[in-house]
This record gives sequence, structure tokens and C-alpha cells, in this order.
Amino acid sequence: MSKKSVQFDDSLYRKRIKTLIKKWKLDERAFVRDQGILLQKNIGTFVPPYKVFPGTSGTKKFGNKDDQMAGLLAIEYDLLNLFFVPDSYRTIDWAKYYFPTGQIYKGDKVIGAGVIQSVGEMKRIHNANRKRNGRTRRLRGFQKMWCSKEMFDVYKFIVQRDVGVAKASIAKGVLMLDPATRGIPAWVKKQIGKATGSGRMVKVKNSWNAVFTANAYGLQHVSIGSLRRIEKGRMKAMESRLKFLGKKNAKESGFKAG
Repeated sequence: MSKKSVQFDDSLYRKRIKTLIKKWKLDERAFVRDQGILLQKNIGTFVPPYKVFPGTSGTKKFGNKDDQMAGLLAIEYDLLNLFFVPDSYRTIDWAKYYFPTGQIYKGDKVIGAGVIQSVGEMKRIHNANRKRNGRTRRLRGFQKMWCSKEMFDVYKFIVQRDVGVAKASIAKGVLMLDPATRGIPAWVKKQIGKATGSGRMVKVKNSWNAVFTANAYGLQHVSIGSLRRIEKGRMKAMESRLKFLGKKNAKESGFKAG
């Protein structure tokens, strides 16, 4: 299963930046860096988990506690697609005693694939049933392995520790360009060490570019349509900001800006 990166052609966005910077005579490197960071923050809004699908162009924040909770619950639901947790100790003990190494029967009917013996076994089954996007397949009742609530909770806790890694892969590049940036919640920031992402400033043909990379399960959920809406919203905000800064600079220099 391969991870997924966010990729889209932002040449129009970069071309517009260059045109407006030239018009308003601003510091190209600083402005390109700042706009690149803001664009990444907007993209980070659309990276799961989120409780409610983001608005038209996202926000400057990577998520909140509700989004984190949505991620924790998504993992629990995914695991319940694969494993059955009996309501009582008596039921799981019954299954262990009568069906220790094979399918679980009730009369002539198969009601379970077997009994989980270890957390390591749970991990192997989980990984074997993960789709390319990192989510799990939905098994039918008789296909699920049974496990105790204690073992389920232990493995669930292990997997839930990765909630926020996808968002952190975007945030990592942002922090490389601006370590003091705001809007990255603690539950995302703590995943930076696990995340694969980068951000750097590159000068090509006398023009500055902010280059970001990110790779993680979850990024494939950011559609091209969403990226285009983010880009459009960021361009609109950027033009408003440039106009404000241009007029401010002109005023401070004693000139009138049209």
C-alpha cells in the first residue's frame, strides 16, 4: 500500500503572484514564502480528519478538537469493520475454549473467522485489510475475527496515536519555512516527528518559489476540485493583501496608489 501525496499544477497561482508583486513592487521572497505558507494551511484544512467538510477554500487552521475526535472515532469504526468484540467475558471465553484455532460455529453456522490471540495478530489482520487510502475493508459478520474488549482497546489506542499524521505532513513544510507560525493545534504538531513533508524556498530563473512536499495516508482525500477552490480563494485573498500593502507602501513613500 503506497502513501499518497498532494500534487497539483499551481503555475497559474505562481504566475499571478509574480505579476502582482511586480505591480506593487514588494519583497518577492518574503511575499512568496508567506503566500506559500497560507496556501498550505488552507490545504491542511481539507486533509482528514475533520468533523465537517471544510468551506469553499478552507481556513488558516489545521483543525480543532472536534476534528481530532472525528479521527479517533473513524479509527474505532474501521477496526470494528474487521473485528467482533463480544459483550461479555463468558462469550469470548466460550469461543476460546471450543474454537481455539479455527472458525467459530453456532450449530452448523459459521459466526466468526476465529479468535485473536495477540495484538500482533490484530496488526497483521488490520494491515492485510487496509485499502490504498489507509481505510479498512468492511467484512461480513462471519468473516470477522473475535477479540476481547481489553485487547481491542489496547490495539485501538496504538493505532489512534497516529491521528493527525496526514495533517502534520503538510504542517511540517510550513514549520520549516516559519517555525513561529500559528494555527497548528497541539495534536497535529506532536505528530511532526512521524510525518513526511518538507518546505523550502527555491530561486528559479530569478524568481522565488515556495516548494512543499507531503506524503501520508489521508492526503488522497484532498480532491483536485478542492485544490482548485483553495487556489482560487487564496488568489483572491492574496490580491486583496497585495493591494493593501501596495497602498501602504505608496503612502509611506509619499506617492498615491491607484
